[in-house]
Amino acid sequence: MSRESVIQITCLYGPIIGAIILAIFKRPDKRSATGLLFGLCWVAALLPWLDLFAQSSSFWKYEVSGPRIGEMPLSLYFGWIIGWGMFAPLLAAILDGKLWLTAAIVALLDLRLMPELSPVIQLGPNWWVGELVMVAVLLLPSLWIAEATRKRTHTPIRAAMLVPAFGGIILGIPFLLLSSIPEAIDRFHPLWILAAVLASLPGLTAVRDLAQSGDGTPVPLDPPRHLVTHGIYGYCRNPMQGSMTALLLLESAYLSNIWPAVIAALGAIYSEGFARWSEQNDMNQRFGDSWETYHKTVRPWIPRWKPIAGTECELWIDLGCSPCSSINHWFENQKPIGLVLKDARDWPGEPLQRMTWRDPASGRMESGIGGAAMGFQHINLLWACLGWIISLPLISTLIQVCFDAAGAGPRPAGTRP
Repeated sequence: MSRESVIQITCLYGPIIGAIILAIFKRPDKRSATGLLFGLCWVAALLPWLDLFAQSSSFWKYEVSGPRIGEMPLSLYFGWIIGWGMFAPLLAAILDGKLWLTAAIVALLDLRLMPELSPVIQLGPNWWVGELVMVAVLLLPSLWIAEATRKRTHTPIRAAMLVPAFGGIILGIPFLLLSSIPEAIDRFHPLWILAAVLASLPGLTAVRDLAQSGDGTPVPLDPPRHLVTHGIYGYCRNPMQGSMTALLLLESAYLSNIWPAVIAALGAIYSEGFARWSEQNDMNQRFGDSWETYHKTVRPWIPRWKPIAGTECELWIDLGCSPCSSINHWFENQKPIGLVLKDARDWPGEPLQRMTWRDPASGRMESGIGGAAMGFQHINLLWACLGWIISLPLISTLIQVCFDAAGAGPRPAGTRP
């Protein structure tokens, strides 16, 4: 057996055996196993792209034949994701959640072993810089999401991390397998980016609503604790599946390859088959009649024009402020559904600084542009789409800065503008 074969076999089976030994020693419970899955997906989705960056920066290159993902041999790819996505979090659990210590141990192990992988990996003079980038972007976030999932903390951040993790696997891996980067660049046009953003908008909005209003993630192993029936879920039951289907079809068109479309079709069939049956049973057990009512009222794929009433939310506006009073009057004329308009001067706590939307059931609050965006979603689908767009992180921040600069900045309720 050649040295190259020995190195590839060792890189693949070494982390697998190590992870099995640690799992036997520290058997993970359901929450820990879910955290391992999330960490594994984070590494699996981002590793090929960071590896392409490392090779383009001359940190290292591969001198071996065989199946690849991007430019990375599959044996090294799977060994790396098992090592950093499973072995490392299991080691962190044994070390009582000491993430920095775990990262240091794994990084030092990598720094010691990488020079021994020649000739499979040819290291550049500054290869250690690439290793540190990998540790910062892959290893540390993988350890963190596994630990935070185990403890069920920082739900919005964990849910946000699952977007590139699962999206990167479903969209990114087929992209790398079915195309080459130069060919993909040749086909690039800004309209493709615009189309992708619009297609992903319902899914991104749904992830945020599940995390902030439902205290959970889109993954059934880590589901929301509360039934979410406002926001985008007031219009459609499966916004994330709709977004992923649209993105796969868009990818199929971009690559001129039918396989992403086949994946989209299989995903839709699965969603309407086993997934719907499983979801129905699970949601019935957890939410009972509330789920039954919601399930009968909201379609899975085709959005409604008007949202359902769902759980009643509040929009607090300072009626002592003339411009704010006009905004309140405008909302009244729109006859919002499932939204109660209230005078911010009656707020029982510290004076509100901006127009504020609140979901009493979960305690979620959005103020300023975020509050207006949530309020729009109680009117109709057209206004809801505007709300989804302006609530995107960078866009909402930019709009809020513009409003603040124009004199509509924070002001305690009851003060004169």
